[in-house]
Amino acid sequence: MRLTGAIPIMLLLIFYCMYLAVTFSKPSTGNITLKPFRVHLQTEDSGILELLPGIGPTMAMKIVEFRAEHEINTPEDLLQIHGIGPKTVDKLRALTTKHPRD
Repeated sequence: MRLTGAIPIMLLLIFYCMYLAVTFSKPSTGNITLKPFRVHLQTEDSGILELLPGIGPTMAMKIVEFRAEHEINTPEDLLQIHGIGPKTVDKLRALTTKHPRD
């Protein structure tokens, strides 16, 4: 039996895909420590604040203006800003920190 046409190419592609699956599915070794990215509400600029759920460009600017006169220590402090409610604050709790990034 002689292999001609597309059959040898298909077989090579199948073996190559199997090779890739085996070589790239090996678990990584070593110590990997991942730290989640947290936002400090008092120091981050409006571009970073916009990445938070429920915070758009307008709300980010309101936060920046608010913190010019008030200190924001916890997400609950944002309840003083018109347009931010308890549901938004609940979403922000896990994404914020009390310590600014280095």
